[in-house]
Amino acid sequence: MFWYGNYDGLSKPPTFDLEFDGNKWATVVTNTTSFTYYEMIYATKGDSISICLARTRDQEFPFISRLESLPLPDDMYPQMRRDMAWFIRYRYNYGADDRIIGYPDDKYNRIWEPQIPPGLDSVTANFTSLDETSVNVPPDSAIIKAVEASATDRINLSFGFDNVSHLDHVEMYFTEPFLETSETRSFNVTVNGSFVNTTTPEYQICTSVWANLQSIGTLDIQLVPTEDSTLAPIISAIEVYTVSQPLVIATTSQNDLDGLEEFIETFDQLKGWSGDPCLPNDTIWQWLNCSTNQPPRVTSIYLSGFGLQGYLPNFSQMDALEVIDLHNNKLSGEIPDFLGKLPNLRLLDLRDNDFSGCVPQSIIDNKQINYM
Repeated sequence: MFWYGNYDGLSKPPTFDLEFDGNKWATVVTNTTSFTYYEMIYATKGDSISICLARTRDQEFPFISRLESLPLPDDMYPQMRRDMAWFIRYRYNYGADDRIIGYPDDKYNRIWEPQIPPGLDSVTANFTSLDETSVNVPPDSAIIKAVEASATDRINLSFGFDNVSHLDHVEMYFTEPFLETSETRSFNVTVNGSFVNTTTPEYQICTSVWANLQSIGTLDIQLVPTEDSTLAPIISAIEVYTVSQPLVIATTSQNDLDGLEEFIETFDQLKGWSGDPCLPNDTIWQWLNCSTNQPPRVTSIYLSGFGLQGYLPNFSQMDALEVIDLHNNKLSGEIPDFLGKLPNLRLLDLRDNDFSGCVPQSIIDNKQINYM
């Protein structure tokens, strides 16, 4: 969440990129009057997630107001492919017009915005809690209110997107708000003209209907009563997620990731560098150069004047290195022999350190290395 609030007194809300695990998430466009909010559901591939705020404009500096990560049970949103990151585009609490629902009503702190679409009537159930609910566990307070068709016998809902092909995941939530034994309510659910399900809401029970579909531009949903229905269609809440393509997890060579981990664990000055060092291309760590091939390889290390102290770790697995510049630090101990055996190394600058002993013969004998 980003709330500019003119915190710097410049009245210039910045624009910058939001990235996770080497993947671009969104371009954050802040303003002076409201907060900007982004949310995704993402199956992690490791023990940590890297979130990056990347400056994309001169003199516009990224900031962040709030960052929250919550674990979800494995059985939630079972129709979402786990190799994709799903970005929330719309999440509405239909029938409400008073407040945004989050925690503690929703224990996963999903944000449910109140909405009453034009031409639909707001309905409040005559119960205050549910007996049963969907596997996605929407908050009861978002389900007990709903909108019902009135002027027409159907509900039409439209959600706008850019005219770029994208995969959508839609979750719709329903309940029967009143126990009327003499009335029936059932309707057909269609998404972008394709039949999805025939739904009969049940009293004090939240059921869900989902759909996955590839679409371009507007996403259109229709709830149309069946012939035997005596009551109009109704809907309590909806979630619309989108993803433009399968998730590309950052794939810098594991050898390089392992080698850089040795650096970070050895030197306190490098603590805090995390995530993928080479991806995306415009956020390469400032003390590295990387190749553009797949997977990316670290080709240069520039740590001159970083105040590094102690022994050099073994990073011999970083065999794509062409330049190592470590001059003007306080490195000590013997110069490691493996440096002379790196197959692509061309420049090795170890000046102005506190190394002891002789230069390894492997470096002296390697005629392709310019050693300083």
